[in-house]
Amino acid sequence: MSDSRSSDTAAIIAFFAGAALAAGAAMLLTPKTGREVREKLGDVTDDAVSKIKSAVREAKFKASCSTKEEQDKYEGGGCWI
Repeated sequence: MSDSRSSDTAAIIAFFAGAALAAGAAMLLTPKTGREVREKLGDVTDDAVSKIKSAVREAKFKASCSTKEEQDKYEGGGCWI
């Protein structure tokens, strides 16, 4: 069991290390100025954060019961118990 855990951990670490190296290479080799890259990263970050917030709001809405009546009855997944 510990061998599979250590190999899983190593794979995850290798993935993130590769992603970090690729991001660093992309930053160094981009033909844009630093200001343009920072603005683009800011825009992408803002867009990602707004999508995540929207998804969380939607998930909370779907997971919550709408009315008191729905809280009292259970129809196989309509409410969280």
